[in-house]
Order: sequence, then C-alpha cells, then structure tokens
Amino acid sequence: MPSHDRRMPPVVAQPDRRALLTAGLGTLSVLALASCGIRLEDDAPRIPLLPARTPIDGETFLLGLVRSSAELAGDAAGLGGAGTSLVARLAGLHARQVTVLGAELRRLGVPQSLVDQAATGHPAAAASPGTATHRPTTAGTTVSQAPTSGPTTRPVLSPADLAAVELADLGTTSQPAAPSLTQAAGPARPLAGALLAQRVAAAALLGAPPQTDQPTWQSPGLASSFLDSTRAAVYGMQVVAAQSPNGAQGALAHATLATLQAREQIQEVLAGPSAGPTPLGYPLPFAVTTPVAAARLAVQVLTELRAANARDMASAAGDPKPLASAVGWLGETEVLASRWGVPLSAFPGLR
Repeated sequence: MPSHDRRMPPVVAQPDRRALLTAGLGTLSVLALASCGIRLEDDAPRIPLLPARTPIDGETFLLGLVRSSAELAGDAAGLGGAGTSLVARLAGLHARQVTVLGAELRRLGVPQSLVDQAATGHPAAAASPGTATHRPTTAGTTVSQAPTSGPTTRPVLSPADLAAVELADLGTTSQPAAPSLTQAAGPARPLAGALLAQRVAAAALLGAPPQTDQPTWQSPGLASSFLDSTRAAVYGMQVVAAQSPNGAQGALAHATLATLQAREQIQEVLAGPSAGPTPLGYPLPFAVTTPVAAARLAVQVLTELRAANARDMASAAGDPKPLASAVGWLGETEVLASRWGVPLSAFPGLR
C-alpha cells in the first residue's frame, strides 16, 4: 500500500484586509480627483495619475508684467523726491499694479508662489516678448537682469532712464507686446492693457518723445467706434477752449484740443466711409459760460474719454495692431487728463 503524506499543505500568505482597503481607497481617490478636473499647483508634490496644473493663457507674459511693475516701483522710489512728485506717484502706481494684477492672476489659478516670485524678482518668473529683461539707459547701454536667488539689485536711474524702462514693456518694432496681450487670459487682458497704457503715459510725463508711427491697420468698423468717442471729446474741448482765457488755461485748452483733433484725423482715415459725417454738436452736462466751468468740463470730458478708450481697447482685444493703437490712445488720454488735474491711475479707465 502506498504511504500517505500526512504533512500540512504549505501556507500561502493572504493580503491584509486593511492594507487592501487602504490601497484601493487611495487609488479611487486619485482617480476621482483626476476625473473632476483637479490639477496640482506647480510646486505641489507629484501624485501618480493626477495631472499637473495647466498654465493660464499668456501666464508668462502676465507674470512678466507683475515683475516689471515691482522693479519699476523700486526704480521710481529710488529716485527720491517729495511725496507729491511724479516719480513718487509712479512708485505708488506700480506697487498697486503688482497687488491688483497679482491678485487677479491668483484668482485665475496661478499659484501664489509664482506670483510672489514675480513680485520679488525671482528668476522663476521668466520674461516673455513685451516684458523688459534689461534696462535701457540714456547713454545707450543696458543693465542686464542676471538670475539671482533673490530680488535683483538695480542701480538708481535718472528720470530719462526711467522713461525708457517704462516703455520697455511695450516691446520693440520687431517684437511688440500687443500679440502677447491678445493671447492673455480674457479676464486679465483689460488689466494688462490698461497697465501698458499707463506705461505710455508715464514715459510721456517723464519726457520721452512721442511715438510717431502712423497706424495703417484695416478695420473700418472698429476705427469708426474709436472715432465716435474722439469726436465727442473734440466738441467738448472746443467749448472749453472758447470759454477759457488767454492765460495758462487757454494755452492748455488749445494744446489739448490740437492733440485730440490730430487723433480724430487719424481715425477718420482708418474708418474711411464708415466714419460718417461729424455731428453738429453734443449735449453738455452743464452750462459752460466761465473759465471755472470750462475747467470742470475739461476734467469731465477727459475722464469720460479715458473710460471710453478703455472700452475701445477691450473691443480690439483680438487684433494686435488695433489693440496697440488703442493702448497708445488710452495712454495719451491719461497724459491729457493728468495735465488738467485728474489723478494718475495704475489702470487708466478701469480703476
């Protein structure tokens, strides 16, 4: 008779029930997060199966504006001067740009760490076309912005140098900022456009020569919309000039009117047949029969034109060339308004 093997069968290790449940729940949690569209922030620890955060449109460009605003705030503050001086006011405006644009980017999902890096000059906040990576000076040289582990040490500039740096965010002829602006995330684009208009105004007030390029873009309907706002302002300033004395107010009224009339002529050419005839007049908000009333009207006309220009800029958001013109006209209006005592704005026409 064959002998029977009475040994016990080998014991197979069974997985621990609690470990199985824990692993299963962890996997399900990751899959659930991924299916809900949740993304990790850039600096968060990586979790398998959970995708990384997708940057918002134009994120590098917008972070570059935060960075340049912080640097300009330091530049302007470094020039010193009384609290009411132009450079002191510019320092405050640039600091506000850092706060407001940074908050908007954070609201759109940009990690706070990236916004902070941009605001402190950290090299992780890379520049893009239209954002300054170097600092032009009146001597024709530049101060390079080398990567550092903390805020960049920047030499104090002259007001003329500061004007050149203000303009640097607008880009160059071969690499303008407007295309980057058109690609920026929609909710942030009006702020970024108004910020660039502020750069135009700041440079002009600091003594930079005006830009002389004549726009040649083809969008008659859009140009006609721009023209409507300009024509109303021209009429208002004609009344202001007629009711102003021959002294300083009269000279300022005629200079303001001449600037707006030159813009009107450019926009009429761009609009072509879409322009239509010039209205005979526009209603005034109050009677204007004295120099005091005339000055009050000038402030109201230019404040309303500034807001209209900001709206015009938003309507041109999809086309770089009209958008660049709209930014320039908004900046020019900011200069005109400031000469009549309207406070400078970090985001002209918006806030």
